Amino acid sequence: MPNRIFKSIIMITVSGFKKVLLTLTLFAGIIFFSSCLDQLFDSHPNFPNAKDTLGSPCTLSTRFFVLSDWGFNGGLEQVKVAQQMAKTARQVNPNFILTCGDNFQYNGVPSSTDTLWKVNYENVYNDSSLQVPWYPALGNHDYAGNPEAEIEYSTINKLWNFPSRYYSFEKTLDTNDKALFIVMDTQGLINEYQSLTDTLQTDSIAQVKWLKKTLSSNSAKWIFVTGHHPVYSAGTFHGDTYLMKKIVKPVFDQYKVDFYICGHDHHFEHAKDSAFATNYIVTGTGGYPRPVSSNSHSIYTLSEAGFSYFNIYNNKVTLYFITAYGGIGYLFSLQK
Repeated sequence: MPNRIFKSIIMITVSGFKKVLLTLTLFAGIIFFSSCLDQLFDSHPNFPNAKDTLGSPCTLSTRFFVLSDWGFNGGLEQVKVAQQMAKTARQVNPNFILTCGDNFQYNGVPSSTDTLWKVNYENVYNDSSLQVPWYPALGNHDYAGNPEAEIEYSTINKLWNFPSRYYSFEKTLDTNDKALFIVMDTQGLINEYQSLTDTLQTDSIAQVKWLKKTLSSNSAKWIFVTGHHPVYSAGTFHGDTYLMKKIVKPVFDQYKVDFYICGHDHHFEHAKDSAFATNYIVTGTGGYPRPVSSNSHSIYTLSEAGFSYFNIYNNKVTLYFITAYGGIGYLFSLQK
């Protein structure tokens, strides 16, 4: 967190020896102060330690991580988050990993063989504990490049499961019930809406038709939907997404989706419309957190780098916000 405070050095214009001396003094002071802050914030004494809190999960449980807004080519706090993911993964052995987009900041990736795949993904999440299936979603920054390249990469890396821009899959749980996972392409959804001649006809959008069909034909006990843009967000950079509230939230309400998990805003958040079932989770914390406030829908907010961990076992889902520094920033359980 402190490194973000000092992303740029303001050069003060003076002349001759004074310029050199002042610049060196300022630079040294920043390094010293940043180092002290690093030591202070790295400890995070107010958060329970993830290693001690999580223990050893039951092997019958279904466990997965969620990562979003993470593709900084190893920069900012991406590597630190990846390292903590590996530490936690060695302990809890996740079955798979979901992403909520912005897999490549800031201009996407041009092809499925580009060197960015190594710099941004393969060489960062290379711990053996993270070699599990990944189920990605697209974000707005992925659209700045070639979204199809991220789908094509599935033919190169067997762990990268990205069959199409939006898709679904199921997992069988310890109770022999099913969990349905729906991966949305929210940028594509927004683009398609904006191309409508009659914006009242949201049911004519192909992805909306698919979403309703997928939800209406399933008998899963738990429903998780991932996408990039938030429905509700207390982030100070983006905030609520009007079109997601207009187009998607009524569908979530109708079919009682349990969790919608997203990024776009770079913070942790648990939000809810108390009149309906869906829990709205923001976890755009994979490399560069931003400030967050709170609003009428916020249950909890936190500006920290990290990832989310879900455990499904014995008719209960438990969610953890895990910081890059190894703390449990938040814990929430939902029983059915």
